Amino acid sequence: MYVPAHFAMTAGQIRTVLEAGSSGDLVTVGTDGPVATYLPMLFDPDGAPRSASGLGSLIGHVSRVNDQWRTPGEALFILHGPDDYIESDWLSSPGAPSVPTWNYVTVHVYGQLVVHDDPHWMLAAVRRLSAAHGDASVDALPAPAVDKLLRAIVGVELEITRVDGKAKMSQNKTPAAIGQVIDGLRAGGGEATAEWMAEHSLPRARAKADLLAGIRERRS
Repeated sequence: MYVPAHFAMTAGQIRTVLEAGSSGDLVTVGTDGPVATYLPMLFDPDGAPRSASGLGSLIGHVSRVNDQWRTPGEALFILHGPDDYIESDWLSSPGAPSVPTWNYVTVHVYGQLVVHDDPHWMLAAVRRLSAAHGDASVDALPAPAVDKLLRAIVGVELEITRVDGKAKMSQNKTPAAIGQVIDGLRAGGGEATAEWMAEHSLPRARAKADLLAGIRERRS
């Protein structure tokens, strides 16, 4: 993924996305080319004991009839954060017109995909995935029903080797322009993107503006 320096996410920002328990796209390459499945995966910071990266793992499961699990090995999981269309008027200022764009947050997780066909592993994974969303219904099912459900899935674990994060959230704009974008998003219902920008983009832009102002003052 192409990540300009001013759009690179910090380790803390990436960790927040990973811990959100979001769904994403699991991408592998099989004999017929790239294959992708959209599914939820849970971040386990203590997972992947076989990996030397220390970055943990993502755990989940796919339907047994989904042949993607038959091609373990190098894989990519793409997580999507807040995103919204940004109108040109929100970025423009007198004498400095702009064009519309799209703001977004995305995290690409690379690693080795390991398949788990052990019912005990899969049951633990299902419980953890459900618990992350406040659901404990799997424990209310009779054992035969649980066994039948587990036979229909295959566990997958992405042992993380590298993580790239990109937040294209107007950090390279002026504080005034970012404020206009935040106001426009909030008025149009883009609250998640507005909140991310208010927490991350605006403070960064203000710090940069203050730094440049200080440099100009010292030179004058």
